[in-house]
Amino acid sequence: MQRLARHADVDDQALLLAGLKDKNHYVAALAAEALGGIAELSAARVMIDAFIEMSSDGLKRDPGCHIRAALAYGFGRLEILHADEALGIGIRTVQIEPVGGVRFDTGAHLRANCALALAQIRSQNALRDITLLLFNHGGRFCGSGDTLMRFVEARKAAARALARLGAAEARVPLTLRLAYPEGEAIEVLQECMLALVELNDPDLKETLLPFLEGEDAELAVYAGLMLGQARVAGAEGALRSLIDRLSGSAMRAAVLALAALRTEEAAEQLRQLAVSDRKVVREAVQDAGIG
Repeated sequence: MQRLARHADVDDQALLLAGLKDKNHYVAALAAEALGGIAELSAARVMIDAFIEMSSDGLKRDPGCHIRAALAYGFGRLEILHADEALGIGIRTVQIEPVGGVRFDTGAHLRANCALALAQIRSQNALRDITLLLFNHGGRFCGSGDTLMRFVEARKAAARALARLGAAEARVPLTLRLAYPEGEAIEVLQECMLALVELNDPDLKETLLPFLEGEDAELAVYAGLMLGQARVAGAEGALRSLIDRLSGSAMRAAVLALAALRTEEAAEQLRQLAVSDRKVVREAVQDAGIG
């Protein structure tokens, strides 16, 4: 099966569908992974039924959630519209099992793949289901419960999925997550920022300026880079202030963000920085090819 999965093409679909039902979970996972890359729409019904059947007793039929995660990827790649029921089950799946002697939720990557697939097929419930995943910290209340950051990858995928939806309505949950960031991991907030850029959010500056002016240098620089990428006018002053209070690679990144704005005000700020009293700032401007 390893050799078949590694070199599979569409002519091997029947063999892979049979492998999907193998009692050996490793074999079934290899088959599912290969199907995710080569399957045609004719295989959809078998793949969906297998997913739903495994979900009825995940611990026994799909320990680690590897098989369903691979199938979810395939549903998205094939844009199987009638896979929405299976993906709706998967995006809510929490599967606690022992990993290295520690109880662990192995469903995180399954939820992530289901979120991305729901966005890919434009499911009717995609916005709602993905939004709930974005705010799922593993506890009853938003911003609590995920002290070990076990749900981070799923929430990052939720942010990417909202961007993939491409709908203006997807900006709302992303904006809410950024407006109330307490308790959230930096990498999730960064994914939300990037998603808003990809969604061409007209209110991007208003949403990101608090981060630009905040105390967290990593988030401030990333917010600046996103404003630069989107070429949002009006952020020049905040970026200049950020450069003045940063040093090292963070300062250099902020210079690049200012340069990316490509406005007259940004150009003037860069000219001033080119003759700054701080040698490192002058060098950063020169390294950026400015001045």
